[in-house]
Amino acid sequence: MAPVKQHLGPLAFLLGLSALLAGCGTNPAQLAHSIPTTGQALHGHLHGGQQPISGAHVYLFASSTSGYGAPSLSLIQPGSPGVFTDQVGSYVLTDASGSFALGSVFTCTQDQQLYLLALGGNPGLAPGTDNPALALMAPVGPCPGLSNAPQPEPYIFINEVSTVATAYALAGYMADATHLASSGTTLAKTGLANAFSAIPNLEDISTGLARSHSLAGNGMSPQATLNTLADLIAPCINSTGSTAACATLFANAKSLTGTIPADTVTAALNIAHAPAATVPALFALVGSTPPFLPALATAPNDWTLGITFYSDTLVGPYYPAIDALGNVWTPGFVSNNLNVLDPFGVPLSGYSGFTGAGLNQPIYAAIDSAQNVWVANFALSGTASLSRFSNSGTVIGAYPSGPNCASVAIDTSQNVWVDCSTQIYTLHNDGSAFSQIDQQASNSGISIDSAGGVWTIGQGAKLDHFTLPAAFNQFAQSVSPASGSDLNLVAVDAAGNIWFASGKNSTLGKYSSSGQPISPATGFTGGGLNSPAQLAIDGSNRVWIANRAANTISAFNNDGTAITPTTGYQPSGQVAPDPTVPPTAVGLSSPHGLAIDGSGNLWVTNFTGNSLTEIIGVATPAVTPITPATHGQRP
Repeated sequence: MAPVKQHLGPLAFLLGLSALLAGCGTNPAQLAHSIPTTGQALHGHLHGGQQPISGAHVYLFASSTSGYGAPSLSLIQPGSPGVFTDQVGSYVLTDASGSFALGSVFTCTQDQQLYLLALGGNPGLAPGTDNPALALMAPVGPCPGLSNAPQPEPYIFINEVSTVATAYALAGYMADATHLASSGTTLAKTGLANAFSAIPNLEDISTGLARSHSLAGNGMSPQATLNTLADLIAPCINSTGSTAACATLFANAKSLTGTIPADTVTAALNIAHAPAATVPALFALVGSTPPFLPALATAPNDWTLGITFYSDTLVGPYYPAIDALGNVWTPGFVSNNLNVLDPFGVPLSGYSGFTGAGLNQPIYAAIDSAQNVWVANFALSGTASLSRFSNSGTVIGAYPSGPNCASVAIDTSQNVWVDCSTQIYTLHNDGSAFSQIDQQASNSGISIDSAGGVWTIGQGAKLDHFTLPAAFNQFAQSVSPASGSDLNLVAVDAAGNIWFASGKNSTLGKYSSSGQPISPATGFTGGGLNSPAQLAIDGSNRVWIANRAANTISAFNNDGTAITPTTGYQPSGQVAPDPTVPPTAVGLSSPHGLAIDGSGNLWVTNFTGNSLTEIIGVATPAVTPITPATHGQRP
């Protein structure tokens, strides 16, 4: 069987999963260093809507690895012909047609992640006009110019579509237009490289047009929503900057702390960070003849951007897991297989998916430190209900445990814990069993805290806690029903608090690591909770929940306040491939599982839609795979 590899599509320059960013900086104008190379010539066009922008400052930046919030690195060499410098950095100017060119005026370090930023300029108004609110951006990707590095497309189109696509994809690492940064860990560098890789699934870099489908063709992109976001920014772009269009945009695109933006890139980023805020007011900015079509005919529920990916043999996708490379592993409950999408949504598991290892109604995936994938099966295959695959998809083994197993988790010693309907099973990492504890839990989840405590929900409104060698404590909880079974998946945050949702009561519980309630007696409510299923904790310790009945996503801050509106998040704007067909909103379809990747994307399994929806940049990047030591942490 061929190894699972990271896929490089036609725009390989943006798909640098092995990108290891080098360089550091202390201010935006500081030049990158450490084995610099003269960059391959870049050129492109700057437009506001369909109007060229002249006299704009075009900067080339690299992301920093000095830590989250650090300034980007200015790459254009000051003093080069045609280069000017200001407090932001060194730049070139666009000409009367909006064209710009970067020849040998910049240096970069191999596999730094690069982007273009344009500020100010005249969007076709009276001579001498400059719009100080105008800010547009586009991705370049890994540092070009080295013989062993992917080469960029020679032409990059910067406009409102490229700005929105870039701001959303990089939202997990971006503080503002000149602060794009990560930590220096391998996981963070991979997550940032993967974030850049999401952009070509949203827009064509060389034309500035929103895509209807992903590059590989198996994903439906949110073309209408992306165009609408571009359309509502365009009136401010094509103005003097002191117009009602800019004032309305900025007043309704505040940061999470309430700061009003002063430019259009920051406005787009703020919308990405808070996609449900002031939707009607922003939608009203779209003119009667918008520059980008197809667009939404009515205001959406929210401004999330989702790409829905399909795989021919994935039927009934359930609870997924994400490995260290960002590949998404999903059990096919109905198709009895294990499917893998790379970070760009490209299937890696072949036409039939991975099979064998006793897969029988596979329901839950978890990944150990060796990147092997363990799958809990709801139905027995002989005596086995636990399957293991290598990261290349090779069958390693099938292992006995009980019937109706609903979840699996890996502890710090790499022991494997399986939660079945009447018992908790513990296996060594080689698959040999060594512990079995009686426990009544139906369709419950299991999660392990940093101290090695194993948590699940038992019948009769109990919060169960296990430690080796088979110690068991039980705490009363009042969030789920007092009798009967309930769907209670479990997650742990960075402080060791236990989160779980009641599928029957549509409530969210939070208990301390000592089993004491933090949430109200009836749990946290609101945020669109409606028959919740799987939970996930992002790198900011926010809680994300899939709502099966409502076909939505809910999110809560760590204090239990709802982030999402009463309708949850509902990604929209995916468009039928035939241009004669009106734009069709394609929502989530009985979402059962979700997982957060190292780029801040939320991957949601659509059980009845036989697909996965990637909601771009909506969460804070999280460490993958999940481990007891890294709950709620950024990579």
